[in-house]
Amino acid sequence: MASAPNRAGAERQLTIAIVGGSLRAASILRLLSEVDNIEVAAVCCSNATAPAARLAEDLGVYATRDYTEVYQVPGLDLIIDMSDDPAVHTALNSQRPAGIEMVGTSGSELVWDLLVAKKRGEEQEKLFVELQVAYDKIRSHERRLQTSKEALERANEELESRLAEIFFTHEFFKALTSYSSVDDVCSLIVDGANGILGAEISCVYLFEREDWTLRLRASQGRPEDAFDPVISVRDTILGEAFNGGLVHEPDVPYGSGSGRWCRESEDVRSQAAVQLRAGDHVIGVMVVASADYRELTPVELERLQVIGNQSSLSLQNALLHGELERLSVTDRLTELYNHGYFQQRLEEEFGRAVRFNHDLALIMLDIDDFKEFNDTYGHPRGDKVLQAVSEIIRGNLREMDVAARYGGEEFVVVLPETDAQGAWAVAERIRASVAEFAFVGAEGLAPIHKSVSVGVAVFPTNASSAARLIEAADMVMYTAKRGGKNRVIVAE
Repeated sequence: MASAPNRAGAERQLTIAIVGGSLRAASILRLLSEVDNIEVAAVCCSNATAPAARLAEDLGVYATRDYTEVYQVPGLDLIIDMSDDPAVHTALNSQRPAGIEMVGTSGSELVWDLLVAKKRGEEQEKLFVELQVAYDKIRSHERRLQTSKEALERANEELESRLAEIFFTHEFFKALTSYSSVDDVCSLIVDGANGILGAEISCVYLFEREDWTLRLRASQGRPEDAFDPVISVRDTILGEAFNGGLVHEPDVPYGSGSGRWCRESEDVRSQAAVQLRAGDHVIGVMVVASADYRELTPVELERLQVIGNQSSLSLQNALLHGELERLSVTDRLTELYNHGYFQQRLEEEFGRAVRFNHDLALIMLDIDDFKEFNDTYGHPRGDKVLQAVSEIIRGNLREMDVAARYGGEEFVVVLPETDAQGAWAVAERIRASVAEFAFVGAEGLAPIHKSVSVGVAVFPTNASSAARLIEAADMVMYTAKRGGKNRVIVAE
């Protein structure tokens, strides 16, 4: 309660009258008119054109020439005498009512200084506020610039990353169309999966219709023996994708069978697989995986599908190209190499044997009495004999060996880096296997056994050229026929 009067007193307006019309009086009038809680109620000046009188008129302040009228101002608190006239000052002071203060020339100077100081302080404070506002605006602008700069840098990084990805994807798809080998295409597919998707592990498995399995053809991210080479189309995520399409498992449960295409279970924490298709037929599966949790975004899953689709086209072309190449060098009936491809491979292997001073063996064999069999049982059953003998030959060879149908019922086998004793052992296994095989004869009759006559020749012992090697093997084969058939003879 006691503080209310003080607050009221502090807020009470001070009423002032100014006597005098000089420039200094006008300046004080101007300064005082800008001060809160001060009202300049009257200006007294004998000259109506004096600066203070004109300013009072502009400001709407009461102006008079009679100083006695100053005392009639209601609530007057203070008179400031700026007249510089001692007589006026004396008259004002003598007639001044009680309760009204008055300051003369020296006091007015003090008031002037105080007002000027206050004005300067207000201007400085205003300037400080303006500077603070300007500083805040600058800081805000800097923050916006920094934010914009960071956003621009992020946008540039994203753009560079996207451009790099687009370039890599373009080069990947372009490269896919340039490869005709199945193995090359499969290797490129896993490269693309790792490059475009950032996959840690990627593999391509191709479908084998003979036993309905998926077989590993290319891998990346781990050594090849880290992956199961053969997967049933009913097992793991590969089988699920083979039968149902795109599969994504961002968090593979511990011990889950879906990741067992990888032999080390801790290598598969997240995985995704997609079909590789040729029209309506699934020809394989591409799988990507990580040892850490990773959930592919919708965009990444779409990219995985696109990679699968594009890879499928190239893989289909490679498979068709491979099949055409195989058919071009393969005898349709026996599925052994044909005569033309045999000649090509013999020249290659002969050149290699000469260059590295290796042995090279050649086996020629002929089915005994084959014409009589055809005449008796018919050509369809004769074809079955040719196919069975071809299968027996294949089953007794190494991967590096070359078997071909030489013509009619004659077959030839090239055995690189094999001497006479080794070639004889192979020829004898083939002869014995054919002799033991039960061929189908006429309906209702017992199976028939056939035999082959075999000749073996070896470079450099028996020939100095590929053609001479064929002649030497052919010669001893006919020697075996004339000697009673169903036997192997090695050239001397």
